[in-house]
Amino acid sequence: MSAVDPPHTGEAELVARLKAGDEAAAHEFFDRYAARIRRFIASSLGAAAADADDVLQETFIALADALPFFRGDSSLFTFACAIAHRKVLSLIRTNARRARLMRAAPITEQTTVRDTGTNREFNRALAELRPDYREVLVLKYVEEIGVSEIARILRIGEHAVESRLARARKALRKSLKE
Repeated sequence: MSAVDPPHTGEAELVARLKAGDEAAAHEFFDRYAARIRRFIASSLGAAAADADDVLQETFIALADALPFFRGDSSLFTFACAIAHRKVLSLIRTNARRARLMRAAPITEQTTVRDTGTNREFNRALAELRPDYREVLVLKYVEEIGVSEIARILRIGEHAVESRLARARKALRKSLKE
């Protein structure tokens, strides 16, 4: 990046540069969004870091292939999360054993002995939720994405998102009380 380039270009310009095959734009996109997308993937999987990294890599490869079809109806981050969501579902569908592990795995690999009992209890309760409940809670409260964007990512209606959020919150409260 030269001294004249702004540190973050606007999204429309970034998309145009990505579509033109600009390698610097690919690095910029990765720097902006990779950590959030990886966190979304890891939270959706409830799996080990290696699985999240693999799905993240598959997501970026698929994103490169799908970029010509990006119309700008949503943000580029939402578009990438929708691809990540499909990659996560594909992994779950093709590996039944992984689905069983997801229910028992901790929510993140970053849980340490320094965690408070409350944090451990919350992570345990979140990890025990159904994957679709955990996923919608992470999108809403960790990634702070609105209901309409979540609906686009999950390819369901906004009412379905609101219903799933309500059921997920109820299941989380129940799990925390137990």
